[in-house]
Amino acid sequence: MKKLLFISLLTLVALASCRLHDGPPKTDHLGAMPNPHDGVFVSGGDTLFFNGDGKTIRWNFAQPVKALKKQGDGSYVFKLYNGQYRYDAAEEFGIYDGEKLHNFMTGPGLNTEVEISFYVFDDDGNKDNDLRTFKKVNK
Repeated sequence: MKKLLFISLLTLVALASCRLHDGPPKTDHLGAMPNPHDGVFVSGGDTLFFNGDGKTIRWNFAQPVKALKKQGDGSYVFKLYNGQYRYDAAEEFGIYDGEKLHNFMTGPGLNTEVEISFYVFDDDGNKDNDLRTFKKVNK
């Protein structure tokens, strides 16, 4: 009985000392916030259009990507731990088409002011294509 009580108390202490992530970590150590994407970014036959507000996106894909239509407009977000985050340290890139948020895996260092990269997986979680890298073509 004492052993069970001791294990229970130890478990409670361990759980109390764990800190759950309420959101993404602070960005103070990363320096100045990067400028939002602005302009046209191209990868093969696919194009992303950003207007520089850090929210609005338009896309034109040669082939449908996930459940996104080949062409559309909506909003976008870079995320870390399910919260909005700066693109140069994010782990997810999401496109909201007005009905659903479509998330794509990315990673710290894969996105800059002139380049956006993400992986495309099918709806079953299987990799559909290698890393897609979009490069800015205008200023």
